[in-house]
Amino acid sequence: MGNTENKEQNDTVVTSEEVLVEIRNLTKKKLFWQRIGTCCIAAITGIVLITMLIVIPQLEVTLDHINDTALEAQKSLNEANTMITSITKASDNFDSLVDKNGEGITNAVQSMAEIDFEGLNKAIKDLQDAVGPLAAFMSKFR
Repeated sequence: MGNTENKEQNDTVVTSEEVLVEIRNLTKKKLFWQRIGTCCIAAITGIVLITMLIVIPQLEVTLDHINDTALEAQKSLNEANTMITSITKASDNFDSLVDKNGEGITNAVQSMAEIDFEGLNKAIKDLQDAVGPLAAFMSKFR
């Protein structure tokens, strides 16, 4: 009987050793995959940090340019508002000037319309014809 018990104990011991070996092998595999996962996480973290070191300064410069552009746009809008106010005042003043001097302007335009430009052009040509020989004669004395 003692022999049978020893054999069972040996089977149990062998079985326990096999289980321990299996556990050790599984633990090694698990450790291997955990190391690979840790390396991947470390690589991703490094890439993110390097990207942040590159992108953040460029982003800051871009935001500064956007802020400067917005300030210049605000100044331009303020100047445009001032210009629009000035134009409105000038048009009001022009309207009042036209209202006050409308009749005089109408008379001046009518007087200009009554000018005989053909007759004026003919008189200028006649004057040139009369003065031309005198000018040619006087140029000989120079």
